[in-house]
Amino acid sequence: MNKPQIKLGATYSNGCFHNHWEVRQVLAHGVPCEHENTLDCVEYKVLAGPQRRRSFTCSAEEFSRWVRYEVARDENSWFKIESVGQGDPLIP
Repeated sequence: MNKPQIKLGATYSNGCFHNHWEVRQVLAHGVPCEHENTLDCVEYKVLAGPQRRRSFTCSAEEFSRWVRYEVARDENSWFKIESVGQGDPLIP
């Protein structure tokens, strides 16, 4: 499976279930990491999941490994971008 390109402002899911499921929104890309010696980091905010309403920074490589697919919100549900307005929601 090809990983989606990380886009500023986009939202992504890890594709997990129950308490491990999470949706993150990219706030910044290409920022310096505090604990890594690289300028290629991603700052993100957790929109859904156990860490909801918190912001974090990780390497772009780590973020890419975490991502399963891009998602969008439709009313109270999250959908894969390819299926917005079609099919079943990921989480009601």
